[in-house]
Amino acid sequence: MPPVHVILITHTPERLRRTILAVAWSSRAPDSVTLSCDSDDPEIERVARVACEEAGLPLTLVTRPSAGVGRASQTRNNAVRAILKTLPNPNPDAALAFFDGDCAPLHTAIERHADALDPKGGRAHLSLGWRYDLTEQQDAEFDERALKEGLMPFTPTDDQTAAIEKRHRRYKRQLLQRTLGFAKPHKPKLLSANFACTLAAYREVNGFDEAFEDWGQEDDDFGKRLYQARKRVRVGLRHILALHQYHTTRAPGDWHDSPNADLLREERPTYARLGLDTPADQPTPEITRIGP
Repeated sequence: MPPVHVILITHTPERLRRTILAVAWSSRAPDSVTLSCDSDDPEIERVARVACEEAGLPLTLVTRPSAGVGRASQTRNNAVRAILKTLPNPNPDAALAFFDGDCAPLHTAIERHADALDPKGGRAHLSLGWRYDLTEQQDAEFDERALKEGLMPFTPTDDQTAAIEKRHRRYKRQLLQRTLGFAKPHKPKLLSANFACTLAAYREVNGFDEAFEDWGQEDDDFGKRLYQARKRVRVGLRHILALHQYHTTRAPGDWHDSPNADLLREERPTYARLGLDTPADQPTPEITRIGP
């Protein structure tokens, strides 16, 4: 089976510890873990070091000063650049599994992403997962011991379970519509908080488009361009799940009114103009190895 490289992104140390522990306790041990930061806040490194020591997890930390505006696209690309820098001859079939720093993957999420992208049998280039949005009470009652043992660390409500099942069915329907040629360009939606794709597919579209700044739509654009490149997708929402830890949202309100909505509607090339190999201006990221 090809290697799997886990990528975590964050701009804050809040909620990071639990996500690192969840990665370390996963049923499939990743071949590497990279934490890429939209910041050089030293508290992020401190929290990561403590968590890595607790879990026995080696990790590559990528930091650079904040640009004063959210650059999640660039932060993800920085992680892949760091991986390529340390792997002179990377396996193009390697899986890149992405999780936001506030999204702790459930025990089998990484393993199932890797299985979905295994080239044996002509499987997918893109694997779509989803997340439980924990309530404040569920977050407070989170059972880390259960997480470590591969059990569900909280009790989802019937409504939460039903919502994921409903979305899974909708995505499968949209996938069928895509094969028939009448799906929306970015559907089924890629959720950047929990997805995986092959390294080859990521490089083919030049990664995330760094023209997208601040909140939203950079994941829709990335999925749209993978679909334009005719990449095969596997929908795994009901069984590839992460736990979105409770906090107030940074979303600006209605999806259609967010700053990047108009940018997404534009006709954009499959190969991002500002992307993995053609980055937007930034200070040179610093790469640090931490953990055992």
